[in-house]
Formats: sequence, structure tokens, C-alpha cells
Amino acid sequence: MDILTHALLSLTLARGFFARRGWPVLAGMLVAGTLADVDLISAWFGPAAYLAGRRTFTHSLLGTVVIIAIAAWIAHGLDGKRRETWKGILAAASCAAIAHLLFDFCQAGGIALLWPFRGTRFALDWLPNVDPWILVLLLGGVVVPEFFRLVSSEIGARDKRPRGRNGALAALALIVIYVGARGVLHFNSVALLEPRSYHGESPRRAETFADSLSLLTWHGVVETQSYLCLVEVPATSGDSFDPESGTCLHKPEESPMLTAVQQSAVGRKFLSAARIPRAAVDKTEDGYEVVIRDLRDVAEQQTRQRVVARIWLDPGSRIVSEQLDWAGEVNLR
Repeated sequence: MDILTHALLSLTLARGFFARRGWPVLAGMLVAGTLADVDLISAWFGPAAYLAGRRTFTHSLLGTVVIIAIAAWIAHGLDGKRRETWKGILAAASCAAIAHLLFDFCQAGGIALLWPFRGTRFALDWLPNVDPWILVLLLGGVVVPEFFRLVSSEIGARDKRPRGRNGALAALALIVIYVGARGVLHFNSVALLEPRSYHGESPRRAETFADSLSLLTWHGVVETQSYLCLVEVPATSGDSFDPESGTCLHKPEESPMLTAVQQSAVGRKFLSAARIPRAAVDKTEDGYEVVIRDLRDVAEQQTRQRVVARIWLDPGSRIVSEQLDWAGEVNLR
């Protein structure tokens, strides 16, 4: 999720469950709920740093413990009169940090929960990178209670209930229902892809990714023996789904060249993070150039911070040069 969504989520959690706590606890929750996205600065240092740093340490279980400790220390430091207990501060910071982790787990980008012991990224694929509906619900949970509070103050009514608690709890309940519905629709969309035929071939693997606006349209990628197909999937009914309507890309045949690419340092790094890698081979004057991209980026219509691997080989399939690049700087096929 984007950092604005995480900040609003932390604020909503604070109002819903920790409304009687002081402002230092709120500050600690905002830190705990957003600090994991500090790994975005890795993009400043290039695609290799971004691939290695994004959603690894700060989105791992170990990193989350560190973030909770930092946020609690900040909240405790801001609490000059020591009105808050360590137990309350740690509970609030843990709530915000774990919520951040859960929301990103529901996306397709994946989080390396077991880093540094294991680099596998875990993802449910239920939510898009930026979900405007969740933003609307969070804003409603914060803004609407403030409006009614303003109206009540104008007519002289006094409300002794914690500020904004009911609106925050309502927003959080609706978000839980919404995310659950996304999960059901994701299951349905994958189920629609699996029993079909694509250019006469049965699928070996099928994945679907959420659309930012539509709950009923999902972006699918199907792998067969010869193809990788990009298709639009209706999550409710298979009657309108045509498996031949998608764009199918040929998979390169196995060769010593591709084996060398997969065993290269850059190739291994990229393939460890990519969900649906696809290699494209071009003949050059000195040999071959292989570009590997992640079709998840294409399916999700990502336009920023997309990383690709580029490997150059001589005519004997020996690695000459290799590097990670931004996809926007490479001519992709």
C-alpha cells in the first residue's frame, strides 16, 4: 500500500482502539505504521538496490519487531510526563506495525517475511498497489466524525465519548469486509482461468491480480507449455470470458544460453524476486542480449520502479556482461 493509506490506517486504528491514549501514542502508531516504507529510498540508489531492499528487511518479521521497538521508544520519549505505560505503548505500536504488514501481504508485490533466513516473498494477490476504495473508507472514518463533532459543538451538545471512535470502528469493519470480498473474488477469478485452453494448450499455472477500481475485473497471467498469456478475467461469471481474447507471448525454448542466464548472478537475483519471469532473446553483432522482466508488472499495469535483468552473451553462450535496469530505460518485447 502507499504511505498515505498506511498513515490513515494507523490514525484510524488509534481512534478505534486507543482513543483514550495521549498524543505520544498516536505519534508512535504513525511511526510504526509507516516506517516500513522507508525502504522506498532504495530506488534512489538504482534498480539493484531497489530489488534487494524493497519489502525485505523492513517488511520481515524481524524488521517489524525492530520497527515496533523504534516507534515505542519515540512514543515513550515524547511522553514527558510519563502518563503512558510501556505495555500500552507497545500494544499500540504493534497494532499499527502488524496492520502495515498484513495490508502489504494482501498485495501482489510480496513481502519477505522470513528475511534474512529465507528470501521467499509471500503474497495473497487480493489488493492492488493503491486501492482508492480503502482510501475512501479510511478518509470517511476520519472526516465524517469530525463533521458531526463540528455540528454538535455548534448546537452546544457535549459528547463524552472518545473522539472519532465509532466512525473509526465502522471504517475498519467495512475494510475487513471489503478485503474479504476481494479475497473471494480473487479465488473465483483464478478458478475461471484454470479449466480453459489457451491456443490449444492447458494451463500449467494461473495467477490473477487486482484492478485498482473494479472489483469484478482481474488481470490474469496464464502459463502453458509454449506461452505466457495476459488476459482480462471477470470474477463473477465465466460466460463472458474468452480465453483466446488475451495476448499470448511465446516462451523461449530451453537452451544453453538460457541455462547460463538463469545461473548468472544477476539472473539469480532477479528470478528470486520475480513472480512470473519472461525472457526475450535478441541477436546482436557480438552474440545475444537476454532481457528478463516480470509479467506481474505488466498485468498490474505498473509504470514506475519496474526492474528488469539484462544479460549479454557471446556466440558460445558465455556471459559477457550483466546488470539490472529500470524497465523504462529498456526496449522491451
